[in-house]
Amino acid sequence: MSGQSGFFFKFLKLAGPFWRSEHQMRICRRTLNLLILTVLQIVIAVMITQWSAALFDALEQRNMPGLMTQVRDLGLIFVASMLVTVLHLKIKRDLQISWRAWLTAHVIGRWMNKGHHYQIAQILTVGHDNPDGRIAEDIRIATDEAVNLCYTLFYSLLLLASFTQILWTLSGTVMLDFGGMRLPIYGHLVWLALLYAALASMLGWWAGRPLTLTTNAMQTVEANFRFGLVKARENAQAISVHNREAHEKKRFLSLFQDINGIYDLQTRAWEHIILFSSGYAVLSMALPILITAPRFILGSITLGALMQSVQAFQQMAAALSWPVNNMPVIAQWHASVDRVLGLVEALNDLEQQQSACTEPPIELE
Repeated sequence: MSGQSGFFFKFLKLAGPFWRSEHQMRICRRTLNLLILTVLQIVIAVMITQWSAALFDALEQRNMPGLMTQVRDLGLIFVASMLVTVLHLKIKRDLQISWRAWLTAHVIGRWMNKGHHYQIAQILTVGHDNPDGRIAEDIRIATDEAVNLCYTLFYSLLLLASFTQILWTLSGTVMLDFGGMRLPIYGHLVWLALLYAALASMLGWWAGRPLTLTTNAMQTVEANFRFGLVKARENAQAISVHNREAHEKKRFLSLFQDINGIYDLQTRAWEHIILFSSGYAVLSMALPILITAPRFILGSITLGALMQSVQAFQQMAAALSWPVNNMPVIAQWHASVDRVLGLVEALNDLEQQQSACTEPPIELE
């Protein structure tokens, strides 16, 4: 846990000053607008479940005026959803590219300062190799996916708060009969959703752990291969003059063989995730219907309440499953942030060494 907290602290120390940069007012406005639009997305999701309940009630009652009302309401929801979604996407992408531009300029400014780019190239290690890939690709992933993860987490928390209340209301009270003793169960669908999501999250996390490790390794070997090709292009004349083509081809194939090995491991890790995800998707669709159907058959709830309960159960389970659903993204983001931090730490070491060398000598009396 301490390692993870240290990792997040280092990332916030590196990228966090963006929110206090010279354009902080504009950045804060964008962030606030993004939060407001996310709340509106939740409002629309709730409206859809309410619309679904009214629609199926109208169908059950064979109510044509009620059906036409729902057609009108669907048009309003349709337009609102499109507007909110487009605005949300635009503001989110503006925030992502602004953060990436700021962090890229910050890292490049330190990399191309006092010969650091040359010194880094001379002391390459696994901890800070391929600086070009770390700046061009890993900074993009680190900033883009950080915004995406924060958004989806906030959305899931709002989704959980909204649909837990709805599902609790729709659950009513179920009486369990134990040989003459009746025990009331309040909000049974909420407890079942919590149990279902908890079990699914544990299984999903167990199935997805290998993907985290292989994703980190894959990004490293891909960057090594790309960097090897770039170095060959830069030294093309020397390679040609000294007839080193055969040696370079052998080196390229060796680097690609590393990709092949990690690719096979990553495929097996993805197999576990796909098996879990496909089963989870089917069960999430069928389980709430099977749980709620007896109450509908007994006449305790309407068809609309049945469908609204199913949708609320699915939304709540989806919100609780955020860690599992975002595991591949978290793995990729974590690996990219590690690579950016590795380069920055190497630059820190170089700056400290230069500072030590430029300190004035101590005069002896």
